[in-house]
Amino acid sequence: MKRIILSAYTCCPNRGSEPGNGWNWLMGYLEQGYQVDCITSDRYQSILEDFKKNHPHLALTFYFCRTNLSRPALRIPLLGDYLHYYIWLWNARPKVKALASLHAYDHAHHVTYSSIKFGTPLYDLPFPIYLGPLGGGSLPHGSLRKYLDKSIYFEKIKFAIGHILSLLNPSVKKSIQSASVILISNTIAENLVRRYYAGKIIRMFDAGLANQFELPFVSKSLDKPLQLLWIGRALPRKGLNLALQAIAALPASFPCHLTVVGDGPTLEACKQQALQLGINKSVTFTGKVAYDQLKPLYQQSHYLFFPSLIDSCPMQVFEAMAFGIPVISLDHQGMKDQIDASRGFKVPVATGVDYPKALAAAIEKAAQPDVPYAALRENAYRFGQQQLWKNRIPQFLTSILSV
Repeated sequence: MKRIILSAYTCCPNRGSEPGNGWNWLMGYLEQGYQVDCITSDRYQSILEDFKKNHPHLALTFYFCRTNLSRPALRIPLLGDYLHYYIWLWNARPKVKALASLHAYDHAHHVTYSSIKFGTPLYDLPFPIYLGPLGGGSLPHGSLRKYLDKSIYFEKIKFAIGHILSLLNPSVKKSIQSASVILISNTIAENLVRRYYAGKIIRMFDAGLANQFELPFVSKSLDKPLQLLWIGRALPRKGLNLALQAIAALPASFPCHLTVVGDGPTLEACKQQALQLGINKSVTFTGKVAYDQLKPLYQQSHYLFFPSLIDSCPMQVFEAMAFGIPVISLDHQGMKDQIDASRGFKVPVATGVDYPKALAAAIEKAAQPDVPYAALRENAYRFGQQQLWKNRIPQFLTSILSV
């Protein structure tokens, strides 16, 4: 049986985002017959220990690394998370070295918090090291920054801190240069990695879908009114305010309705914005919705409308496509790679673009009778189903056999 070290800073079943990514990598390796020694933080220790207790037959061992960072320190915006992760890296490194001296491993793989500005405890080991998918390194195009309002300063500070940390942290360069294979989620990240690395790079999105998105294809006609769906956290970087401006830029006679799903710090401001723009009858705000209630919302929608301003790989794009729903978005960052003309519409990002009008024009175009909507749905569905972790991890393991 092949044996690996899996470095997953955050890892937990039945979670989204980074904990879900770590968990899906872990289960993917187990399903492929690997013995997994997983190094993770102690955040979900009780849940993971219960899982192991209830599944003693699995070739799985957890090694938990504590950070002992005080709760007040964790509450420091942005820096709290960074500090916790960096302390975890320092504590995990000796455990990795100790395991490497005890067992014969086929390879090691670092899978969560895989951003270029962070390092990994995996380097200088006597077996292959896989890193990623790496993302991050993104700021919005200058022409989009006004839609971030004052939060652009937060994004700039966050970007600057990340850049400084990547220069000061010696494990960043060591991790990249010692890797046998690096997975890269988008073009921006690839260009940054190439500064240090001339080895094998595999393109792979840094988000994937759990098995509940293995769905049958359902056809849907392009009837009226056009049903658009925006889903996510109401954060400045997610572009909900821009989406609302685009709806307001549509002709009054155009039959269209936008359903906004999710909560967040800017939700109330966006509700007020909809009132001020006079589109409150064309927009429904559902608030946060449980997953079992999401399915009908996806199924009733013609398009996902998601003009996010900063996103290396938005999960909702994959989720929508898994339902066979094409996407209308901006042609930049992660969406540039996730969406093409066969499964959606993208508005170019460039200086001088009137984004509300350009997005409104894309919406109108997407509703025209000559649009091959059935083909768009089928192409979106096929692409979305390819993003299931159960399909992606075997493809990755097959691709590295040639290394």
